[in-house]
Amino acid sequence: MKNGFKILLLCSVVATSASAQWQFRGTPNQWGSTAMASTDNINYCSQQQFNSGDASGGPRFKIDRYGDWTESYPAADYYVNANTHYEICINAQNKQISVNEIPLSSTPVNTLGAEYDSNGTTFAIWSPDTSNVSLVVDGIEYSVPKVSDQNGYTDIYAVRINGDLHLKPYYFKVNGVVVRDPYGKMAVPNADVNIVMDMSRTDLAQGWAPRPALIEREDAIIYEMHVRDFTIDPSSGVASVKRGKFLGMVESGTRYQGVTTGLDHLKELGVTHVQILPFYDFASCPDVNDTACYNWGYDPRNFNVPEERYSVSLDYEDRARELKTMVNEFHKAGIRVIMDVVYNHTFDYEMFENISTSYYTATDLSGTGNSIDATVPMVARMIQDSLEYWTREYNLDGFRFDLVGIFDHQDFGDWGRHLNTTFPNRNLLIYGEPWNGYATDSREPERVRLGTIARQQSAHVGVFNPKFREAIKGDNDSGYGGGFAFNQGNIWELDFGSRAGSRYNNDANQVIDLWDPMFTTDPEQSINYTSAHDNLSLRDKILEWADLNGVSRNNSYLKRIQNFANGIVLTSQGIPFLHGGVEMLRDKNGDHNSYRSPDSVNKIDWSWKITNADTYQYHKDLIQLRKAHPGFRMNTWDEINNNVTTIRYADDVLVTDINAAANGDSWQRILVIYASGGNFNYNLPSGNWYVAVEKDTPNGGNHRQVSGSLTVEGTAVTVLYQP
Repeated sequence: MKNGFKILLLCSVVATSASAQWQFRGTPNQWGSTAMASTDNINYCSQQQFNSGDASGGPRFKIDRYGDWTESYPAADYYVNANTHYEICINAQNKQISVNEIPLSSTPVNTLGAEYDSNGTTFAIWSPDTSNVSLVVDGIEYSVPKVSDQNGYTDIYAVRINGDLHLKPYYFKVNGVVVRDPYGKMAVPNADVNIVMDMSRTDLAQGWAPRPALIEREDAIIYEMHVRDFTIDPSSGVASVKRGKFLGMVESGTRYQGVTTGLDHLKELGVTHVQILPFYDFASCPDVNDTACYNWGYDPRNFNVPEERYSVSLDYEDRARELKTMVNEFHKAGIRVIMDVVYNHTFDYEMFENISTSYYTATDLSGTGNSIDATVPMVARMIQDSLEYWTREYNLDGFRFDLVGIFDHQDFGDWGRHLNTTFPNRNLLIYGEPWNGYATDSREPERVRLGTIARQQSAHVGVFNPKFREAIKGDNDSGYGGGFAFNQGNIWELDFGSRAGSRYNNDANQVIDLWDPMFTTDPEQSINYTSAHDNLSLRDKILEWADLNGVSRNNSYLKRIQNFANGIVLTSQGIPFLHGGVEMLRDKNGDHNSYRSPDSVNKIDWSWKITNADTYQYHKDLIQLRKAHPGFRMNTWDEINNNVTTIRYADDVLVTDINAAANGDSWQRILVIYASGGNFNYNLPSGNWYVAVEKDTPNGGNHRQVSGSLTVEGTAVTVLYQP
């Protein structure tokens, strides 16, 4: 290599020159063509960061006169040092090449993206494949040099632009192609343009309200809802301008024919957490003026930007402030907020591919056309930084991961450990779907699965329990395969699920089947549910079962099935999860995938609460029972192992005997009986017992005293106790 003088490239930036006909081609740009710039039409230059080369050899380049290889210099490839930044020039007259090493910029970088202060903004981006990085801010283009590795970041390019840039538009260019900022905090709708944000200007005037108390994660009761579904119908009682918006979610005092709706309904129901379907910036429904367009939002475009469709105001500051107001008002109401996040894929490759293909896996694991590769350290760091940003800036209380099964359990655990270390007093809930998009994965044993999640117990991360769900209701998308609630199913899987899927022994490192129904070493790792936004709603499942079995859709027995299914969830160990509206017999007209179906399919019709008042009351009573009695909420594997005993009677009755006093309950002992099928005569343990719940009736039992034996009704949850 030729020796040349070293050039110090300062943090103040240099505007790029006009394009030239000379082209740089080498390993930094995968032998593509990068125009070299000139100020005198004699010397043409390009700054390039060389990494380790390519499959054919080490870091090297040539200069192509016309971009077609008819005239190129030098005759043989020009080799340079790896992991070094150079300015490369050619003299057009004598064809002499000079290669000068450029010391790395000293620009300090705390985080990637646009880090604002009143005196200037530091812009930084990860660019592992090329050093041809520039930045356009408010119409002015600047070159962006590579900076030293710092704060765990590698291969980063950064520059500081002076002045107050709040609300200024910006974007990066990589190899001359416009790319959005993966860390952007705000974006111009439907454009690859981000907005510099001074987020302190979006702070709430009165500050954050106290966070609702959560002593143990097992104390949580999660309620899933979509921002639009919750209030879009006029029956919500929400002001028309706020319907289907962040602010509509938390408008108080709303009623329909005298019954509470919206936020007041959730307070009355007694849930502790609301899990909200994606509310970052998604690609579908791009026209905000198309008020009929609907989507769940599982097509991310900007991971850190609130979705504009859910904001009343289109002002950038207001959009962030409205979301903060929603979170704050939920907290005032005693309800924590969980964000549904979709880091497993993007709307399309275009989100990241022009920065680096390293963002994506070679095989589509998500079933959406692409999947994110968190085995790349800087990609895993991006996800971690995004989670931390949402937690810090928007005061969130947890995350539900869509298809977390495409990620390694070690990465999932690392994210959880980082968040819980950074926010030690939050008791965050972090959980996800332990499967991928039906893909074959060579890393299957390393991924998040039932059989691997226990290894991350220290991270306080968990998963949905599909084995328990299927034991209760059977098949997700038809009336077949009824499960225990339909007098079918495997009682042994119901048994294990009711114990929070506790492992046979408390050894997280013992290798088990990846789908073993006994998989947890802590009950907080099992999210128990019968239905969610995916697949048929529970009511639709029941209606299809009725059709197949010649049962009238108006038969009151169908309500009993609904209560029984969620009664099991609400009286089992682990963390219960309810699909929004299940307490009012919500249906979606048999649509098993309503991700872009109209409001007529997805909306909450608050008249259901009146029509199905008994079902609502049953769910409310079971929630209150669970909250009042920690015997249903054991906190460790040992507590369940030592204090929860299950007994199976044939295939249709499961009795759970709980030493409730061991977890500080005012009841000494609790019996929970799940009876599938006909009535069952149960011989009670000795002593007097009191009936808290029976016969599918709100406040069933009325705490009457019984002894000797009890006729337990089928398709019902029965709860007895000794004080």
